[in-house]
Amino acid sequence: MMPKFWREWQRPVELSLLLAFVFFLPLREAPKNILWGLYIITWVVNRARARDFGGRWDGWDTLSVLWIAAGYLAAIFAGIHRGDGNEVAAVNDLVKYVSLFWCVRRARYTGAEAVTLLYALVFSCVVAEVEALWRWLVTHKRNALELVSVGQVNHSAIYMTICLGIDVALTLVYWRKLARNWRVLLVAAGLVMLIGLFLTGSRAAAGAAVILICVMALLGARMLGLGRAAWAGALLLLAVGLAVGGSKAVQRQFMTTAQDNMLTERDLIWNRGLVAWRASPWFGLGPDNYSQITERDLRAQLAIEGKPYNPHEYQPAPHAHNLYINQLVERGIVGLAALLAVLGAWGVALWRYRPRAGIDDLRMVLWCSSFSGWLVTVLIGAVNTTLHHEHALLALMTLGLWLPVARALPQAARGTRAPLHTGEALAAGR
Repeated sequence: MMPKFWREWQRPVELSLLLAFVFFLPLREAPKNILWGLYIITWVVNRARARDFGGRWDGWDTLSVLWIAAGYLAAIFAGIHRGDGNEVAAVNDLVKYVSLFWCVRRARYTGAEAVTLLYALVFSCVVAEVEALWRWLVTHKRNALELVSVGQVNHSAIYMTICLGIDVALTLVYWRKLARNWRVLLVAAGLVMLIGLFLTGSRAAAGAAVILICVMALLGARMLGLGRAAWAGALLLLAVGLAVGGSKAVQRQFMTTAQDNMLTERDLIWNRGLVAWRASPWFGLGPDNYSQITERDLRAQLAIEGKPYNPHEYQPAPHAHNLYINQLVERGIVGLAALLAVLGAWGVALWRYRPRAGIDDLRMVLWCSSFSGWLVTVLIGAVNTTLHHEHALLALMTLGLWLPVARALPQAARGTRAPLHTGEALAAGR
């Protein structure tokens, strides 16, 4: 028999498409793209029929439009034009994740629907990681732990870290209301993701994961009344994760320190990009054009500046391995300003509506999930190119789910009962 909270979905086809998209997001490219398109179309049709697109225009809508506009301006006025329209096509990725954010934010999903999506994100990540481990350790089709649709090992680590934060949030917030088997599943999922991201050897992801778990434990201890139990659970999770999968990250840290190469030549990649950027500072070289920087470009710009060219100071790369430098080089000052405006507004909102005493479970878990998306994007962005493709879709989905409830008064203050959340439904066996 279909669980009660499924039968109460407002728009079952739309939400089913979004859940299917979430499932395939880290798993398969083609189904993910098809389901994204079907979801957007269905969303628009549903809102057109209801003549309700989620309320009045607000600051987030303006930021979204300006962000996309900055991308197209960078493509039109790019310092490097390939001749095949690649710069314009590269902006499609930005349009894709901003449009998903816009739809999710304005969809007004119920608490049960929003939390169901969080559970689905955790579940799909675990499935994708198990497959990645099989391909890496058993069939040897991959040389590292790489989620099939996410790809490169560091980007897979970014994705897993965000999902780990969601899992820890669900575990702490709903711990007292979940049945024992669901507690076991959530804890097991957290361990799988934590061990996996340690196995990737990504030092930035490991550091972000530790910070996330400690922040969640602090909130669980103070806001949820879990006290020392929250800290004990967090420390146990970290201890097991480090014992099983942490050796690779630790060994990599020792190796780079011994070689005096803490940034693993990222500084040389940044040098290359920044020299080329100075030739086109306002709109950059064009989206996805970092790899198009040539030695000739470097020599020409350095000659203008009256500086010598030393090939040992510049390292070629497909992207900057730094979110902010990558935006500056590819989209210029205008593009970087748009990105910083979005991340800044997100961070300010998280701080302004941070958890306080009396916060209800729904707002707590959605805030923690959005904080996970923001922290991973901002922190790991200093040493890797976050906020694109799969982890951009994931991060902005957490923001889109949280913003509609961020300013809402606690349910108790309104004298109304909060919608049945998925944790309660599962615990009650409904």
